[in-house]
Amino acid sequence: MRAQEYLDQLASEGRVSFTKEELQAALRLSSNAAACMLRRLKQKQQIASPAKGCYLVLSPEFRSMGCLPPDFFIDDLMKRLGLDYYVALLSAALYHGAAHQQPQVFQVMIAVKHTNIQCGQVTIQFITNQDLNAGDTVLLNTRTGTMRVSTPETTAKDLLVFIRQSGGIGQIATVIDELADKLDKDRLQLQAQQSAEWQWVQRLGYILEILGYNDLANSLFLIIKDKALRITPLVPNRTMTGFPRNKKWRLAINAKIESDLGDDTN
Repeated sequence: MRAQEYLDQLASEGRVSFTKEELQAALRLSSNAAACMLRRLKQKQQIASPAKGCYLVLSPEFRSMGCLPPDFFIDDLMKRLGLDYYVALLSAALYHGAAHQQPQVFQVMIAVKHTNIQCGQVTIQFITNQDLNAGDTVLLNTRTGTMRVSTPETTAKDLLVFIRQSGGIGQIATVIDELADKLDKDRLQLQAQQSAEWQWVQRLGYILEILGYNDLANSLFLIIKDKALRITPLVPNRTMTGFPRNKKWRLAINAKIESDLGDDTN
């Protein structure tokens, strides 16, 4: 079997990734011969490598991009890396219909630190969350298989926990505005009840309320209304001095909330 026949066979089986060892076994090559063949295939833009030892079969439409779309291979990649994961933040919001803010990177939540991956024009950004298993996920179908994505409720929570990685409070407000009709009040409330911290609940509740989603906001307020919460900044790591307080949500409103879908709100 020649290299092209091997790639064609993978494509016929619906596979988009392979390892060097799989190539060696299929073509009965030595390690050095396999390495030379992989270099030639990369030079011809027939394959790409998002991680050491892992290779993607590039169909002609994706060769100019130098990689496959990340949802084609993220599940394969994470299995090969041996890491639990879920697609998160702005990338997860996109799959739940919040498409107004197109993410520039593909965001993946994992439990341990890992260097971001650059594959052609595709950037995979890893966000570390030691409490990874606390996030509810769903398995979504892709063109090549499935991938694990945070639920709308976990996505909303994560956006308010990882504010910087989510593009800032203004972008988050726009995404929440788009995501709101996918949020289930009972599941959101359960997410808050099971949480070990309350700051994200305060911030999300406040944003939902000023955007007019009062049922969702009240479901969160029921969880924190009897708790002795200290005033926390709407945007962390920014001064609270001189900014108004929202007594209900125990927040210092140190930023202006702007949803691109509606009017600006203070």
